[in-house]
Amino acid sequence: MAGRAYVSVTTPQGSNEVSLDTGNYWTIGRGSDNILVFDDNAMSRRHAVIQRMDGGDFYFIDLGSRNGSSINGRRVTIPVALHDGDSMVCGQSELVFHNTVAALEGPKPSQISAPGSATRVLYARTMITVLVVDIRDFTPLTRQVDESILAQAIGTWFRESGVIVKRYGSWGDKYIGDAVMAVWTHGAAGPQQADICQILQALSEIQKVTSGLHEKFPLPHPIRVGAGINTGPSMIGNTGGHDTPEFSPLGDNVNAAFRLETATKKSGMDIALGHTTYDYLSSAPGIQQYFEKRSVELKGYEQLMEAWFTSYAKLEEFLRNRTVGV
Repeated sequence: MAGRAYVSVTTPQGSNEVSLDTGNYWTIGRGSDNILVFDDNAMSRRHAVIQRMDGGDFYFIDLGSRNGSSINGRRVTIPVALHDGDSMVCGQSELVFHNTVAALEGPKPSQISAPGSATRVLYARTMITVLVVDIRDFTPLTRQVDESILAQAIGTWFRESGVIVKRYGSWGDKYIGDAVMAVWTHGAAGPQQADICQILQALSEIQKVTSGLHEKFPLPHPIRVGAGINTGPSMIGNTGGHDTPEFSPLGDNVNAAFRLETATKKSGMDIALGHTTYDYLSSAPGIQQYFEKRSVELKGYEQLMEAWFTSYAKLEEFLRNRTVGV
């Protein structure tokens, strides 16, 4: 029997089913231009979208809605992969995702566990470098661009960014709101200068992909991104359950990468490196002409932190000259 993908919709007015077997995105909201239109005053005009990716996976993306969205009772602000039976609540309306194609294929071996078995959570302390890349002025963009176009553009950005960081050796990546976080793991001695340069090269390629999105999609202007990079020890463990294992880095060094990215918004620069990350680059010839040292106030930190800032133009120059000098 062939499987199918669909959502069952429950509103104060009644229930029905909507097929997801044709098309790649389904917009949700009160506005009449949505594919799934709701008479629900608690829902935003442009509330959310369900996006089918190239590999056949479905994602739910909240478009900065006023009252938010939840999946299986948990508030979501980031793109979330949908699984058969997931409950999405937008405003006062519920949509339940069904994907009998995946159900017919059955669970992957890594997802099978004995009934009632407890999840064994493993943690390992290791040296990592965290790259956070965040889209600038994303909320105004959601008001300027048709939600279906925005969903396709952001879906493309997430997908291509993921391909890039994997190509440059990333241990893992996550999509968090309008940001991508990628993690590289290192040996006990920490990264080599070449390792940090690989991460900078990945960032450079993400920037190029981002700046070209307005040529692929009808966006009002080129999309800009800021970036924070931080290196330090972190605990890596499974923060999910046995059905949905999710291995994530934890700790202060991860938080610092996000804070560094935030600091770029007031700095007039594009990129901020933590002091440990910069230390691994400090022996590169002429490094001081490409990065500017500043003391910055980071949210959650009592003391000023040293960070090294640069622009994408300077980063390109650094990477180009380093390649020539090798």
